[in-house]
Amino acid sequence: MSDYSTTQIMMTLAALASDGADPRPSGESHDQQIARISQGIAAQLAETSLATQGQWSLSWVGLTKDGANLAYIAQGPNDGNGSVYALVLRGTVMDDLIDQLEDLQVGQMQDFPFGGIPWGPLPKISKGAMEAFTEITAHAGLLTQLAKLKPHTLYVVGHSLGGAMATTVALFLQQLRPALSISNVLPYTFAAPTAGDAAFAAWFDKQFPNAVCIYNKYDLVPNAWATLASLPWDYETAPFYPTSSPWPGPTAEPLNEVGILITTVALWTSGNTYVQPARQPPLNTESLQVLKSYTAPPDKPVQQFLEQVGYQHWSDTYLRLLGLPDAQLPAPAVPAVASVSPTSGNWGTSVTILPLSGSTFTSDCVVDFGGFAAASQTVASGGTSITAVSPLGFGTVDIRVTNMFGTSAAGSGDKFTFTL
Repeated sequence: MSDYSTTQIMMTLAALASDGADPRPSGESHDQQIARISQGIAAQLAETSLATQGQWSLSWVGLTKDGANLAYIAQGPNDGNGSVYALVLRGTVMDDLIDQLEDLQVGQMQDFPFGGIPWGPLPKISKGAMEAFTEITAHAGLLTQLAKLKPHTLYVVGHSLGGAMATTVALFLQQLRPALSISNVLPYTFAAPTAGDAAFAAWFDKQFPNAVCIYNKYDLVPNAWATLASLPWDYETAPFYPTSSPWPGPTAEPLNEVGILITTVALWTSGNTYVQPARQPPLNTESLQVLKSYTAPPDKPVQQFLEQVGYQHWSDTYLRLLGLPDAQLPAPAVPAVASVSPTSGNWGTSVTILPLSGSTFTSDCVVDFGGFAAASQTVASGGTSITAVSPLGFGTVDIRVTNMFGTSAAGSGDKFTFTL
């Protein structure tokens, strides 16, 4: 018997979907990337300290050829009636241009007949949502895998863009249940932007009256695209963000920098009307409030606002709001580089790479100098450092470390300059 609620478990599964998402900077094949992602997700599913308690195991990973859309299937404990699986759809990878374009293609809407055709208007979804839906369902081998597994219960889960995709994919699979031998399809969405219009939302609600759609009251993304335009105009009655304790603002108002930014983004819908499906009461209310302290100065309100936007949308924030203590969050296993030494040299230079304080490198770490793989690398016992030998190269590059959980971000402390 699990010590955690189904909602906590599903959000944990959603949080794992982004791990290992980026290809290695020096390049890797599609199959190599899938293998690395699979290794990372399987390792975290085996972690008993997470809400999944080591009771879920990886069955399949699907990655589209362009790498922009990812899904995985995990098997959970039998519910007494039959096999239980979760289809988990990845949210936006912020440095993936295709992902970002899918998010923002909301100026056009397209008919969505793939989830069944209701009496009345045919549901419509955004062009971007349609592209993401098509990529996953048509090109990633999803249906073939589900036909093999024959789940009794299939949770369809996603955070962010993955949550929007979960609404479209769940409707699609609901129509295919007999052919795929699925008894129940149960959607769980977190932080989902709006996928479609009123007809789509009404059809989703009718097909899934027990769907669990979770959102953070102060997360900007679930306001896109149904209620985004109204946020600056609600500054007196429902400010976003409040300036009353403990919230530090800045508040979006119609004529301030933050409000103008939101209004500009809202215009990308080109007048199309989006409607959210029915959702659970919002998180981040008076009973439990989670917010970020700013690093940007007070005279940079847009930067402060965007800091809070990112934090409020973060999957770890959702896990905290759902009552999971920090120890139950997915481990921060993606490599993080603190410094490199020396910071310059030529081919064959031995470089020592140190992790951020409080973190270590895993034994499977590999090193890239810009777009070129290190000539060799050795991870120290305990992961306290990596010694990498520089390849042929030129100019100033980022030294980045990749493991089964992902790739370190480029930063100021990991630069290496090739000298003549």
